[in-house]
Amino acid sequence: MNKKKTISILLISILLSFVLGGLVYFLFLKKHYGNTKESSYDSRSEVYWQRLQNLPEVLKGEGYPNDLRDFLETLRGKESYLWKGDRDKTYLHLLEEYPDERGHVLYAVYVAYMNWREKSLEIESSPSLSTYEKLTAVNRLKEEIFPGFLNLLLFPKHPTSPPVLLSSYLEDYIQRNPYSYARERKRIFLRKKEELYKQEKWDIQSWESPSFYRQIVNLIYEREMKEMTDEEKTFYRSSKIEELKSDFWN
Repeated sequence: MNKKKTISILLISILLSFVLGGLVYFLFLKKHYGNTKESSYDSRSEVYWQRLQNLPEVLKGEGYPNDLRDFLETLRGKESYLWKGDRDKTYLHLLEEYPDERGHVLYAVYVAYMNWREKSLEIESSPSLSTYEKLTAVNRLKEEIFPGFLNLLLFPKHPTSPPVLLSSYLEDYIQRNPYSYARERKRIFLRKKEELYKQEKWDIQSWESPSFYRQIVNLIYEREMKEMTDEEKTFYRSSKIEELKSDFWN
């Protein structure tokens, strides 16, 4: 009976951890920002922003910047330091550099991008959110403001992202379940890793760093290593790192 009760409690804890990511979006983003799509343009870019939702591929066409994210960041630097935050000068600059529809389209994307940056910084500075909750909220904000093709164009997937999200997820789980055992923590870690890596696991593996596995082992086996000497910890950590790799990759 006790075993069944323990398993039930564990399953409830896991379910709550998954649900919390979604709650962060509704309780934090929606409360602070309302409809993020409606705040992704101003009066001069509204029409072009709406058109862009239906034909985002135009941004890959001739005459548009090859690296759109770099272009927007450069433009942000000019607006901040060269034009002292004057958005009107940014608008006129784009129309001068791209004296056709491209200038209006790029301005619409820039306004949306700056809105995303501002809201992301507010999320990241919130003391009430864990690292995992911040990452989840920022990712949801990206998808909300820049759906589909726009998201991939501005924020292309990188194999370093899943390990970062994975370690923050485990850290968040342990903060919410400080008395969980190493066996439970390891199972949670491997399950989430399988979910995040999926078919791209071999590509992601090449980007995993030794510090990543060291951090994971410290989190999973925190209790066991408390009473160990530094020498014992070094040997124990190394063996557990190899064990984690073997359990997932083999």
